[in-house]
Amino acid sequence: MSVLLRPRRLVRPFSPVRHVRHVRHVRAVVVLLAVLALSIVGLRPAYAATDPAWGVMASGCTSSDITANRAAGITLVEVEAYWDRWLPTSATAESTDYVNDLAARVTACLDAGIRVVLGTGTQYPPSWVRQLAGATFVDQRGNTPNTGAVDTVFSAAARGAQNDYLRRIVAKLPVSRLDGIRVGTSTAGEIGFPGPNESGTGFLQSFWAYGADAQQGTGLAAGTPRTPMPGWIPGARTWNGKAVTASAVQNWFLWYERSLVYAIKDQADTLRTAGYTGAVHVPSPGKGVLPADLTAATNALLNGTGDRDGSLGRGLYYVDQFPVLAGNVASTVVIDLTGVDDATAVTARGLSPAQDMCQATDATTSVQTATNVAAWSNLRFARAQVARAGLAAVGENPGPPAAQTGGTANSDSEAEQIRRSPGYARGCALAAFFLAFEDVLDDPSSGSDRQDYVDAVTGTG
Repeated sequence: MSVLLRPRRLVRPFSPVRHVRHVRHVRAVVVLLAVLALSIVGLRPAYAATDPAWGVMASGCTSSDITANRAAGITLVEVEAYWDRWLPTSATAESTDYVNDLAARVTACLDAGIRVVLGTGTQYPPSWVRQLAGATFVDQRGNTPNTGAVDTVFSAAARGAQNDYLRRIVAKLPVSRLDGIRVGTSTAGEIGFPGPNESGTGFLQSFWAYGADAQQGTGLAAGTPRTPMPGWIPGARTWNGKAVTASAVQNWFLWYERSLVYAIKDQADTLRTAGYTGAVHVPSPGKGVLPADLTAATNALLNGTGDRDGSLGRGLYYVDQFPVLAGNVASTVVIDLTGVDDATAVTARGLSPAQDMCQATDATTSVQTATNVAAWSNLRFARAQVARAGLAAVGENPGPPAAQTGGTANSDSEAEQIRRSPGYARGCALAAFFLAFEDVLDDPSSGSDRQDYVDAVTGTG
């Protein structure tokens, strides 16, 4: 196997290799301090007392959105594009009405002095993309995702369709004025393979690399190596008549998780080649696989041992992936940590001592075997890996607790997330924080509005 991507500054913990509009009157003196925040682009993380920029997720950038956000001092938003609305019926039939409307709304926000990060919406593929060769993920049992996830990781055809769409975004939207463009591989628009519940067979560990592309190289996306062990099934003790070693399995998993990095790198390269020179944001869920998890899992030949939360099958190994991204993507890379005040933060702050707050030494201690990082919140551990890689970090809270946002019985309510998230954003030196979601602040039934967000940021109310 040829692994082309190499990590930068990697500390090696092991050896080898997701609208009724209203807004309260806001006191004129209260602003969200976004004007004092450093630009996301070019920021290098340091655990210092600089205030994040304060924003919202999934803004419509309508005139009412702009008026409400400006009144509250919100000057940073994420706006989502939709692949299936842009090219609903074929690779060439653009919906002119949709494209023009999106461009007008993004431009309206920018002209009003509101900074915009664009979500590409590749997690919403048109139905015709699913008919392309190799476009469906296949796991080791022959299952396909019940969510309809499209394989832009290994399939050359699906990847090509996606990259054509990305080039259209650069050509039709005011990308030179954006703060960033989000890229991802999952149905949530984040980095990762489908989750453990997407096989349709319950919470069984699935590894989504068993199509002809990944296994045989047939229709494989350019620059992505095929499996180093064709035909081997996780858990199997032999391959090609020989005993399988833990080191061989570790090498296989490295290939699997780095395949996501190849896919992210290709999206970033496509945007850059098309003329976009700004930052790419990589939404990253959870804390990923921990070094101790990987050791236990590979020693057991990936038979399910060591899989705390499905991160193994999802291919999330930030200890390796963030430094590899830093060393191989020409664009400025910003990691978007999507677990600010998620359920793990609730658990971690209930410990004695609490384990939810980022510490200046985390980048070093997080990869030391003596550190119980399993007790840390997702945000704390993932933030430490961003720091190790020398990348910038932004964050967002999960939003109203639900299965699709990773909510559990232990999760904070949305109102509590609004109250607590600013402290986590500051304590973990995030360059920006995006509150999920704008429509929550506009919905009277949610019990929260922009004034609550203002009060949480300023410590008033």
